[in-house]
Formats: sequence, structure tokens, C-alpha cells
Amino acid sequence: MSARTILTATSLAIISIGGCGADDPNAPPTIRLGDSVCDQCGMIISDARFATATIVEGDRGPEAALFDDFNCQIGYETRFLDNTIHARWSRDHGTEAWLDTTQAWFIRSPALRTPMASNMAAFANKADAAKAAEEFDGVVIDFKNAWKPATEP
Repeated sequence: MSARTILTATSLAIISIGGCGADDPNAPPTIRLGDSVCDQCGMIISDARFATATIVEGDRGPEAALFDDFNCQIGYETRFLDNTIHARWSRDHGTEAWLDTTQAWFIRSPALRTPMASNMAAFANKADAAKAAEEFDGVVIDFKNAWKPATEP
């Protein structure tokens, strides 16, 4: 075998091994804006400020379900109640950094034009959410109350 053949075979093996491993359920997923598709509505995710994700147990380990809006995340989880959820992620509206959705503060305002009309944005802390609520004439809510309208009658 030539050195080139060995190098090519080794490279392919490394790529294959890397692709087979399960995603880290404790880490946020990768979203490719303008390319990744929402697992609930099928729209292309194009605005990082409203992107969310739920890490669920899939056939081959943890996998990310990606969403373009909080409404889609809620709809997906409501539709697939049997899924084992490892984590929920949202993007901070101000910084676009990933944050744990269950620890986030949200604002709800009709002035927020979100992809699927949730009119909600996530923030890492209550002070930033309060500031945005003033700017957008909205209300500040925590995760439990943000989730409540979709999961309880």
C-alpha cells in the first residue's frame, strides 16, 4: 500500500468515527443560518435571535431538533410527548449566545416580529429582559410561564 492510500484510508476512518458519535446532550447544537431547517414548520432558520433547539434521545443517541421560533419548539415537544428531553436551548435576543431555555427570561410583545408569531424573545437575565420589555412594550416572563400557555388548557 502506498503512503497516499494509507493516509486517505486513515483520514476517512477519522471522519467516519467523528460522524458516528452522539452529540453532547449538554452542549448547544450547531445551526447554519440560511441552511438549517426548523423541525416543526419546515422553514429555513434565518434569524439567530429567535432560534431554539431541543436535544432529544434519538435512535442513535442524543440529537438536536432545531426551531426557528419558540412556538415551533413548544409545538414539537407537545406533538412528541414521548421524547426523552436532554436539554432545551434558546438564543439570547441581544447577544445571540446560546442559553439554557429553562433558565431564560422571556419577553412577549406584539412588537416582536418573530418567524412563527410567538412574539417572544429569550434573555439570559431578568434585567436584560426588563430593558427589552420597555423597548418593545412587552411583559417579562420566566420559562415556566412562557411554556404554560402551550402545555396547559
